[in-house]
Amino acid sequence: MKWVFDTVKGRVVAVLVLFLSGSHILGLWLYAQKSEEAATLLHDALLAEQIALVTRLAERLAVEERPAMLQALSGPTVRIALAPPEALRRQPLPEGTRAHTFEHLLGVFLDRPTQESVRLAYSPGGRIEGLDPLLARVSMSAHGDRDHLSMRSLAEIHALGAVSAEVALADGSWIRFVAPLLTVTPFSPLKLGIPLAAMLVSVLLIAAWVLHRWTQPLTQFAAAAEQFGTDIHSPPLPETGPSEVRTAARTVNLMQQRIRRLVEDRTAFAAAIAHDLGTPITRLHLRAHEIEDEAVRSRLLADLEQMRRMITSTLEFTRFEFTAEPTAPLDLASLVQSVCDDYFDAGQDVAVQGLEPVTIASRPIALRRALGNIMDNAFKYGTRARVALATTPRDVRITIHDDGPGIPPDLVEEAFRPFRRLARRNGKTDGTGLGLSIARSIIRGLGGEIALTNPHENGLLVSVILPKTPIPRPAKLGHGAVPRAGSVRQPHMQA
Repeated sequence: MKWVFDTVKGRVVAVLVLFLSGSHILGLWLYAQKSEEAATLLHDALLAEQIALVTRLAERLAVEERPAMLQALSGPTVRIALAPPEALRRQPLPEGTRAHTFEHLLGVFLDRPTQESVRLAYSPGGRIEGLDPLLARVSMSAHGDRDHLSMRSLAEIHALGAVSAEVALADGSWIRFVAPLLTVTPFSPLKLGIPLAAMLVSVLLIAAWVLHRWTQPLTQFAAAAEQFGTDIHSPPLPETGPSEVRTAARTVNLMQQRIRRLVEDRTAFAAAIAHDLGTPITRLHLRAHEIEDEAVRSRLLADLEQMRRMITSTLEFTRFEFTAEPTAPLDLASLVQSVCDDYFDAGQDVAVQGLEPVTIASRPIALRRALGNIMDNAFKYGTRARVALATTPRDVRITIHDDGPGIPPDLVEEAFRPFRRLARRNGKTDGTGLGLSIARSIIRGLGGEIALTNPHENGLLVSVILPKTPIPRPAKLGHGAVPRAGSVRQPHMQA
């Protein structure tokens, strides 16, 4: 789950879900609170109005007619009867409670002071006689009325408590009213399961679609920028999407143009130098043959040849253009075996320790050149090379171990610099010092890395790490690809 919150999509969706869930629950809670307050106020007002109407009606009737009338008006929830003058003591009600509010409502509807002619008592909780039988009778109705009633809503109704009110008539008699103060089940987030789930599903679907549309240009921008990191001649980044992405793409395209011009100017400059130096070196080479002293002539021709090699290597380094080669499926084990066969045929001591078959997407010609430069160094500074290929879940590793003097740890990074030449066992420093530089440029251009280490035994261990690029479908090997494993001759194989 950690990777989900490491992306813009995951973080935005998480924020939306948390914020909308919290705001949804809070909004419904506030709405339920206001609705509950309005419903209880309406119920208490209707009850107070009923008590006021019965009181006015009783005052207009004769004394002997009142018991029959009150019995007829008494119902399952509101019970009405005559009361003795001192039957109920008036209880002080806490300020702000529902019973205290009901007392003020009763005074408003009776239009008289409650302290003088109304005695009110409140008992919280308990069962209200007549209420439960009424609800049970409704739920067991066999007359078809049940189909027109919301039984779920009726189940939410319950009594908060019972109020007993005694109202004095004009002739000094008292009427007692006993009724429940009804309420509904308090709001609970557990009731929001289905609505909340529906809201979250709709938010997730819409947010995923919108974020995919909005972040698609950013994803394309990242992929194109990564391709530009390995190929300066890659197509320009598409300047589409939000303003920030368009601005970044425009800046990267401008940077790519400047880098491309810089490389082209460097290549042109090196080509001009090589061209200008080629003619005088050729003249010197011709004139050196006129020298009669053979020893002087040989040394001079060797120096001229070394100058020619240095100029050619410099020109090749500045014109390093392996990115023009298309990426294709590559049998890496077959390629490594083929490189080893070439050196074995040339008389070199090559030992292959084990080649695990693996197919990656790469540029075979460029990779062959990089491995060739590493093998050249192995035989330049040593006498034998041991080659191995191993795979991991994320990459493949090619190791080349020679028996040379190795490289001091403080000079490992120095060995990759152009024109940096280290001394051989015999003290000579021939070569141009570009082999490892070109090899690292190629490997990094393929998305990999190269490392130099000194193992416990003698020699230098070169590790080439290449990513496992997924191959969408098999394709035919193009020009420069090597045959598959099993079609090449095996040099000295070791277990």
